[in-house]
Amino acid sequence: MKQLFMHKALADSTGALSSPTNIFAPASTPAHSIFDLSLFVLTIAAVIFLIVFSLFAYAVVKFRKQGLEDGHEPAQVYGSTQLELAWTVIPILIVVVLFIATARVIASIQNAAHPGNAIAVTVIGHQFWWEYRYPGLNVVPMNCTFP
Repeated sequence: MKQLFMHKALADSTGALSSPTNIFAPASTPAHSIFDLSLFVLTIAAVIFLIVFSLFAYAVVKFRKQGLEDGHEPAQVYGSTQLELAWTVIPILIVVVLFIATARVIASIQNAAHPGNAIAVTVIGHQFWWEYRYPGLNVVPMNCTFP
């Protein structure tokens, strides 16, 4: 019964499951910039996945064990300076790009102008209840529990 209730509570008018915190349905200005950042990060992750998977598949096919080998190890080739620099610098550049993109979104959200009629609210989560403080109104309702 509880699962049925949860299923109906999370279903929209079409019967499909939905969530009030769905990243793929942004409903506010900050949510749109976070959504765009998420798509950017997802694209970079997908490109990295495709490159790594392609190289892995190539290595599996090209270097699989052949039936006519004599059991000797192949010649050992030690690292290339250019290759080692590449696999060190490229991840650093990817992390820097992701950091800059994320920092821009965070800064734009934090520095956004607040509407003139906005009310400042400080929310403090306690173990079994929420505390809401309204600094501009000098109001502190206590023991605000909601089912």
